[in-house]
Amino acid sequence: MKHIAAHYDGEKVVLGEPVRLKANTPLEVVVPDSEEEGNLLGKGLFLASLPTLQKVWDNPGDAAYDNP
Repeated sequence: MKHIAAHYDGEKVVLGEPVRLKANTPLEVVVPDSEEEGNLLGKGLFLASLPTLQKVWDNPGDAAYDNP
């Protein structure tokens, strides 16, 4: 699953980055009721992904980046 930022330009949903999808790929669109709710959604997505990000970055191969 991916999270891709997007916006509505008044006519259509515009994705914030190029994405390769097969025709008829099922998608789910979440529309926040307010800017504040959108910010909370983004924060929640980040916090939910944090354990995975920590596992990816906490490894011996990246130890060289631990010291400036």
